[in-house]
Amino acid sequence: MKVSIKMEQLETEKEFVGMANCFYCNKPKHILLDRRLKKSLPREAVYDNEPCDDCKGLMEKGVIFISVKDGEKGGNPYRTGGWWVIKEEAVRRMLKGKLLENVLKKRICFIDDSTCDKIGLEKAKEPK
Repeated sequence: MKVSIKMEQLETEKEFVGMANCFYCNKPKHILLDRRLKKSLPREAVYDNEPCDDCKGLMEKGVIFISVKDGEKGGNPYRTGGWWVIKEEAVRRMLKGKLLENVLKKRICFIDDSTCDKIGLEKAKEPK
């Protein structure tokens, strides 16, 4: 199927233009264009678990740890703002067994707030 869109249409009919955000850092990753979803395409949303280029680079250097609300479970838990990249050597000292194996394979670890407090991971302070 071939889609033809004129630039004038993009400027006047912006409702079919959206932004795909990174699952890990939530920064804009790429633009979405889809005339079939006119007026229903979210302006910013996460569409896949593929990391952006910045997160890919950080995953090569270590494992991304993201703080989540205590008790949250599942593949996309409620995030509370903590975000760190921890070197693989440190992760190997912190985790063991199957959990370590999975975290090193995926290069991401969701960690609940109370555990962050116990191991000394501090969230960035908001600017005043």
